[in-house]
Amino acid sequence: MRVSQIVTRPLVTITTSSTVLDAAKLMVEKNIGLLVIVRDTKLVGVISERDIIRTITSAKTLNVPVDGVCTKQVVTVQAGSDVAEAAKAMNKNRIRHVVVVDGEGKPMGVVSMRDLVGERGTLAAILQSDENEVFRGGD
Repeated sequence: MRVSQIVTRPLVTITTSSTVLDAAKLMVEKNIGLLVIVRDTKLVGVISERDIIRTITSAKTLNVPVDGVCTKQVVTVQAGSDVAEAAKAMNKNRIRHVVVVDGEGKPMGVVSMRDLVGERGTLAAILQSDENEVFRGGD
């Protein structure tokens, strides 16, 4: 099973100049845990619920731009990759989301751990994968 087959939600993006408060409000509105940050259409980072919590606990104001608190080294998977690759990337990097990109590196969606385990067919595809170390290690 390919990653593109489990990208079910439209990509939700935010710009680098948006504030952390803007990001939090958009996450609540869309019921998601991660936003893709773009400049024009180029992927420049992601902001997750964890990033927002770190901002709050560091006593920073929520009116700071997301560009200052986001994760800039984004873990991505190609849309045509096997779902086991997404699971392996999440496990290796201890994250719950990966950004799905097309052949040109343009973001086209996000896959979450919930997406991977939420459907029996997806879980079966991961377990049947040639990747023996998909779920090895981690917490």
